[in-house]
Amino acid sequence: MKALGRRFKDFWESPGSPFDLVLVASVFFLLLFGICVMYSSSSVTAWREFQDSEYFLKKQLAWATIGLIVFFFFANFPYKRLERFALGGIIVSVLLLILVFIPGVGKSVGTYYGRNFHRWIGIGPYQLQPSEIAKLAVVVYLSSLIVKLKLKETRDPKKFILPAVLLLAVLILILAEPAFGTTMEILFVVIAFVFLFGFPVRNLLLVGLVSLPLAYLLISQVGYRRKRMEVWLDPYRFRYDEGHQLVTSFRAFLDGGWFGNKLASGYAHRYLTYSHTDFVLATYVEDFGFIGFLFFFALVMILLSRVYVLLKRVEDPFGFYLGAGLLFILGTQFVINSYVVTGLFPITGISLPFMSYGGSSLLVVLAAFGILVNITRKENIGV
Repeated sequence: MKALGRRFKDFWESPGSPFDLVLVASVFFLLLFGICVMYSSSSVTAWREFQDSEYFLKKQLAWATIGLIVFFFFANFPYKRLERFALGGIIVSVLLLILVFIPGVGKSVGTYYGRNFHRWIGIGPYQLQPSEIAKLAVVVYLSSLIVKLKLKETRDPKKFILPAVLLLAVLILILAEPAFGTTMEILFVVIAFVFLFGFPVRNLLLVGLVSLPLAYLLISQVGYRRKRMEVWLDPYRFRYDEGHQLVTSFRAFLDGGWFGNKLASGYAHRYLTYSHTDFVLATYVEDFGFIGFLFFFALVMILLSRVYVLLKRVEDPFGFYLGAGLLFILGTQFVINSYVVTGLFPITGISLPFMSYGGSSLLVVLAAFGILVNITRKENIGV
C-alpha cells in the first residue's frame, strides 16, 4: 500500500513532457463537459427566444474553436515575453473599458428596474467583454511589477504611483459599468499579489477593516446593490420579482435530488433567468443531482490542485507569480459563482468557467490555462 502511495505521489508531483498531460486532459475534458452542460441549460431558452434549441450551442462552439486556438497559442508562446507587453496590455485594457461607454461602439443592456449595464463592445454579430480581458491584463501586469520591485529591492513610494493609477482606473471603469462582482474579483487578486510581495498579513487585515466603511457606502448608497443585499438576506420575501433567480436556484438544487432528472425538463430550465450563463450550475444540478455536483467539484479540484502542485516547483519568478495570479483568479471565479448560485454570496454577475455561456469568458479562461500549461512545462519545473 505504501509503495502504491509513493508511486501515486511521484506521478502526481511530476510534470509530463513537454506538457503536463493531467493538466491538459483536465482542461479539454472540462471544456467538452461544460459545452454539453451549457447546451442542456440553454436549449429551452434558445427555442423560446429564437425557435432554435441549438442557437447558443452553435455560438459557444464557435467561441470554443477560437478559444482552442488561443489555448494552443499561449501554450507554445514563450510566456516570459508577456512581461514585455505587461504595461501595454493594461493600458489597452483601460482603453477597451472606456469604449464600452461610447455610443455606437459599446453595447448596453437595460433592466426592468431602469438600470443600464455597459459591459460589451459590438463586433459584428458577436460581443466582446473588456472586463474579462482586463482580468488577464491585471495579472500579467502585477506579475511583471512584483518581479521588478523585488529585483530592485526598493520600497520607494514613487514606484507605486503609476501602478496605482492604472489599477484604480481599471477598477473604477469596471465598477461604473457596473460589474461589482468582477471589480471584487480583481480587487481580491490585487490583495493576493500584495500578500505575495511580502506585505504582513496583520496589516492586510487592518486595511480590510479600514475599507469596510467604503464597502458599506458602495452597497448602501447604490439602489440596485442595496436591493441585492436585501434579496440575498431574505430571497423568499422577493420571490416574485428580484428574488426569483435565487429561489428558483434553490428549487433546482432540491428537485435535482441525488441523481437528477431527465435532461432539460426541470422547472429551472423553463423559468430560471440566466439559466445558461451565471446560474448554469443550478440547472446542471437539476439535471444531474447532488452526485453530479460532486463530480463537477472533483473535476475542478483536480484541475486547480494540479496547477498548484506544479507551480510550487516553478523556478522562474515571473512564471511563478503569473501562474499564482492566474490560479487565484480562476479559483476565485469558481468559488464566487458557486457561492452565488447556492445563496452563500449576494447575486453578482460572475460566470462559471467552462460551463457558462459567453465567448469573452471562455476565451480568457482558455488563454489563462494555455499560459499555465506553458509555465508548468517540464523544463520549467525544478527537481
